[in-house]
Amino acid sequence: MAMLDKIRGLNVQIAAVDADIDQARAELNMLQHLADDAIRDAAVSDNYDDRADAKMTHADVTRCERRIYGLARERAKLVRKRDRMVNKLAAG
Repeated sequence: MAMLDKIRGLNVQIAAVDADIDQARAELNMLQHLADDAIRDAAVSDNYDDRADAKMTHADVTRCERRIYGLARERAKLVRKRDRMVNKLAAG
């Protein structure tokens, strides 16, 4: 019974990571739109602030992409652990 509880706990953790990934993807989508606008503004203007804003928004996009990648790795690790436990349980 303890093994089933651990598997259930892993499923809860996986669902939480999935929710975090969904939220981060939504944030990434918004940041990409902002970065596109900032890059466009910087391209047509000679304003230093526009160029600085484009760099900052691009950095935000990169940071969010890294976060999603890290969350995906964490999820994969949890799924592998859960799958090993399920296989142990099935083997007896």
